[in-house]
Amino acid sequence: PPPRTRPSEYLRQRCAACFGNVKHNASATADIFVCVDACFTQKRNKGAADPAKFHPNTHFIPEPLSVKMEHYVDAVRDTKPANKTQPASKKRKATVEEAPDEEDAAEDGYEYSLKVPRSVLDACEASFTAADQKSEKASTQFYDDTALMALLCRHDRVLWLVNMHSAGEKQFNVWLLLETLFQHLPPDITVGLLYDIACQLERSALRWGFLDRYIKRLTFAVAVFHAFGHDWACQLINHPRKRVGFGFTDREGCERFWHSISHLISLLRVSSVCSAPLEDIRPT
Repeated sequence: PPPRTRPSEYLRQRCAACFGNVKHNASATADIFVCVDACFTQKRNKGAADPAKFHPNTHFIPEPLSVKMEHYVDAVRDTKPANKTQPASKKRKATVEEAPDEEDAAEDGYEYSLKVPRSVLDACEASFTAADQKSEKASTQFYDDTALMALLCRHDRVLWLVNMHSAGEKQFNVWLLLETLFQHLPPDITVGLLYDIACQLERSALRWGFLDRYIKRLTFAVAVFHAFGHDWACQLINHPRKRVGFGFTDREGCERFWHSISHLISLLRVSSVCSAPLEDIRPT
């Protein structure tokens, strides 16, 4: 879309406090703050089918865009070398888990502009990968939609949702939500992002060039209550209480949102693909 002079009407309707009169402040860490999280209790069983119906004011990003982003992320990882000195890696799926190469593990250091050493990032990655595999969050054998991923502003207003169709978190869902957000913002507005494994997300963005045209406008921090699962050195850099400018923004608005719609779990589990989207979300 053409460059905007103000946030889109869609964003202004979602949260006037964040987007109603936002201007770029060069002295601030970020002009707006958002958080991303996935909920694996919001699943939909296989087999339900009803006539198609679409809400004109939906929060959901269309499925074709999600598929397109997944294919793009997989294609980039299939063809692009991780850096200038290394050959192209073996095929990597579009997941949040990226196993470090043995050559990288043998020699510690800093990657790109990251302030956290490679060994620390590898330790954080291994910790969350093990937790993800142990929990077995959802199975594609029984569910068409295995989870919801949401993007919220700092005032707990839902900006966008995306249906997930895999047994674990996939990075392309986060890239899709952020790409959509930036397309609705003026070209000078900066964004502070809170995510459970923000350290791995930033690493992946710099390694593979995801959101390359927006990366300089994006600052990463981990969610407060997930920060303690990270290595101490990672916490010193990425904990929002230690990141200048994040203040008391903690990303726990996502948890409050999931709790507010928890009564819909049983209903949405058996609904059809066209009835499942939570189109009746209202500001609280």
